[in-house]
Amino acid sequence: MPTEKRIRLLFILFLILFAAILIRLFLLQIVQHGFFQARSLEQRTRIINLSANRGDILDRNGEILATSIDTYSVFTQKGGFAWVARKLPRAEAEELKNTEPGRYIVLKEKKRLYPKGRLAAQTIGFAGSDNQGLSGVELAWDKYLKGKAGRVVTEGDPGGRELYGAVREIDPSEDGLSVTLTIDKNIQFIAERELEAQIRRSSAIDGTLIVMNAKSGEILALASKPDFDPNDYKKAVPRLWRSRCLDPYEPGSTFKLITAAAGLEEKVISLDSKLKALDSLEIGGRIIKNSHPIDWPGPTISVSLMLEQSINTGAVQVGLKLGPERFYDRIRKFGFGERTGFGLDGESVGIVRHWRRWYKPDIAMMTFGQSIAVTPIQLLSAVSAFANHGRLAAPTLIKKIESQDGKFVKVFGGESRGQAVSDKTAAAMKTLMRNIVLSGSGRRAQLKRFSVGGKTGTAQKSAPGGRGYLKGRYIASFIGFAPLAEPEIVVLVIVNDPKGSIWGESVCGPVFKEVVEYTLRYLNVKPDML
Repeated sequence: MPTEKRIRLLFILFLILFAAILIRLFLLQIVQHGFFQARSLEQRTRIINLSANRGDILDRNGEILATSIDTYSVFTQKGGFAWVARKLPRAEAEELKNTEPGRYIVLKEKKRLYPKGRLAAQTIGFAGSDNQGLSGVELAWDKYLKGKAGRVVTEGDPGGRELYGAVREIDPSEDGLSVTLTIDKNIQFIAERELEAQIRRSSAIDGTLIVMNAKSGEILALASKPDFDPNDYKKAVPRLWRSRCLDPYEPGSTFKLITAAAGLEEKVISLDSKLKALDSLEIGGRIIKNSHPIDWPGPTISVSLMLEQSINTGAVQVGLKLGPERFYDRIRKFGFGERTGFGLDGESVGIVRHWRRWYKPDIAMMTFGQSIAVTPIQLLSAVSAFANHGRLAAPTLIKKIESQDGKFVKVFGGESRGQAVSDKTAAAMKTLMRNIVLSGSGRRAQLKRFSVGGKTGTAQKSAPGGRGYLKGRYIASFIGFAPLAEPEIVVLVIVNDPKGSIWGESVCGPVFKEVVEYTLRYLNVKPDML
């Protein structure tokens, strides 16, 4: 090939190569500039989301139940971002960093602290390491508590070593709101102490105790034992994280209050009515018996004696007079079968089947609290109607939510769930409940200087899957209020599967007495018995 032609060919090849280089440079420097710049920045920097300063949880008097404190976390970027240790005391974090000064970076974070330990643990709940509410109030009110997360960026050299001033804020966090509960830590402490002691004495599985303002529905104590330490929640069995007040149970003879009130309101009975004195009766092929021998005063008994002695066969007669439809309607009027919305997630609606789906014996069983399941909060709200002129108090756990600067405040409470019965029926129920404490199964709940109305319950435990009842296994309970004329508080005590004595009077009555007496004196309620 002639020299001139070879030179021309080489020149063309050079032009092609030069054009390719120019095109490649254009693609790298112009078209793909943003992509490679981002890749370069990504290799040198890391954006870390930081939790906001989570709002405090306080009791009704401003005592801190949950707060956030400064902690220090250690991470490394060499070979890719990775946490080395999270939320350490500052001294520990610095000591760890000094083991490899060029590799480890210290970052300030927030850690949740529960200064009262186990007190109201299942109510307060806990938050996880990334500031997210995981149970209790921490979970239910997380959208208010968590605030807005911030972001920081950290930068290192190609070898992964931290550059001077590498950690800097690029998006500031916003503090969460504080949540004030209706709980009073002093009443809560007494409730937990007395409940735990009785569970231990009776070798029971667990227990629940609730103290509620009879008028406003504010929950002053919400105790559930056994519980856990929210500062170290991972060591506890997960079932202990959940408050038992959320779960349904068969209420047993405490439900006879609802049966009697329904009969009075529908005028199928009065305080002067007479019921047959029966040791047993058959309903739909089911033999209904009394839970204990009755010393019959004659062929008939009063409505008051039926409640005082907790006579199943007497309660059944009231239910039969009502009939399924009216009885069901009255049960629903008391709020059973719907959530109270008192302030915690996971609240059950209970089990209240429509009367058209009842089996023939169901109407009899329901009159004394079987074949129906309610939550402790539902029962507390229902019985509050007798203390509150027939109106159902709406239970509430949250008093207010406010910003750190006090500019935003949202207040809760003071609502009603509707009129369950008339004022006349509520007054009659007060009389009947007073008789139970003076002359019947509630005698161990009497106070020296305060009049009390209440009702005992001893319910057979239902077998898993609804397959009948467990032999020799019971749930003991007591519900009542004081002082009688103008009740300030309504209290429910439940002890699950006590050994030895199984009766609501002996197992729960003394606990009710101690908690009510302390609470009334603590609240400076004027005695009505001198």
